[in-house]
Amino acid sequence: MKKIRNLLILIATLIFILLVVLTATATVPTLYLVGLFWIIGVILLLWLGNRFISIWLNRHYPWADYDTRRFYIQIFLSTIYSLLCVNLSYYIIKNQVLGFPPDQQQLIVLNVYGLILIIPILSIQFGIYFMMRWKKNFSYSKELQSQNIKAQFESLKSHVSPHFLFNNLNVLSSLIDKNPDLAQKFLESFSDVYRYVLSTNNQELIELATEMEFIDSYIFMLKIRFVDQLQIQMDIKTEFHSHLIPPLALQTLVENAMKHNKATEAAPLIVQIFTDKEGKLTVTNNLQLRKKGIYSAESGLKNLAKRYELLANLPIEILEDSQYFTVKLPLITPS
Repeated sequence: MKKIRNLLILIATLIFILLVVLTATATVPTLYLVGLFWIIGVILLLWLGNRFISIWLNRHYPWADYDTRRFYIQIFLSTIYSLLCVNLSYYIIKNQVLGFPPDQQQLIVLNVYGLILIIPILSIQFGIYFMMRWKKNFSYSKELQSQNIKAQFESLKSHVSPHFLFNNLNVLSSLIDKNPDLAQKFLESFSDVYRYVLSTNNQELIELATEMEFIDSYIFMLKIRFVDQLQIQMDIKTEFHSHLIPPLALQTLVENAMKHNKATEAAPLIVQIFTDKEGKLTVTNNLQLRKKGIYSAESGLKNLAKRYELLANLPIEILEDSQYFTVKLPLITPS
């Protein structure tokens, strides 16, 4: 795109140099050439100038923030620039060729034609911009859909894996004889977990309160299974319950902590879920790595980071020191 712009600038410059040369020996045939090259040169200048105006406005008055106001500002600036460009160039050429400036009637006709010429140029530029914007958004939408499907698949795969089913069915089996009421609650939580995973399959964002209901069921199952080996503490302020996050975001972080850390009764794994002073959803756990070495954020965290980037163009924060591993998720304000 930059090469094309530079080429157009070069062509416009050469055209106006040629105009100066032609007007130095103004005969009837050359007058037609002067008129032709003047029209081509003006069209190039209008295109380049309006393109520059559009780029400048994209930085200072982006469409996403200003919308209608941006449209009228661009129309105003483009009209002023285009009329100045047409009038000034015509005035110079007329003086150079005939030796006297254009009269009032010629200027009126010239400005009418100038306004008519602006319409297709702006229409093409607006059309190209919105087409590229639509193409970019469509690409983002497809990638986000792919990431969501991948996240749902990974979560569902982990929940229906033989290991997951075997462990939880063993817990359920042991509870049936010892504590039938607790077994019933465990089975209900088991059902809630699968229902949530399936019901959010096509959703990009979900309310934090809804995610918390799901994570309560998920945590209940974990506590029954691990008893004192796992401690999960939640402190989420009610004013953030209506904010949005990607489905299964909390589950991903809790599962990630358990996957990479040891948990025993003597040294339980402690996971804290809370909203910090910045209004971010924070999940932190004490580091008790299963293997020696630097903590590795596997596909779950990478996928979550990518979903945030596509959904809201926001980064997630991953912090680590010698004792704790922390992930901070931005809470998306509902529109």
